[in-house]
Amino acid sequence: MSKKVLVLSASPRRGGNSDLLCDQFMLGAKESGNQVEKIFLRDKRD
Repeated sequence: MSKKVLVLSASPRRGGNSDLLCDQFMLGAKESGNQVEKIFLRDKRD
């Protein structure tokens, strides 16, 4: 059963440690057959 996974990245730097951890989590979720989307909070404005 596939699930939808939303990853919210609040890392201040693209490619930083937290961002890389998000990518690894996403890879595992995709390999398990889930749909994955990543949103960068730093790109969002009020």
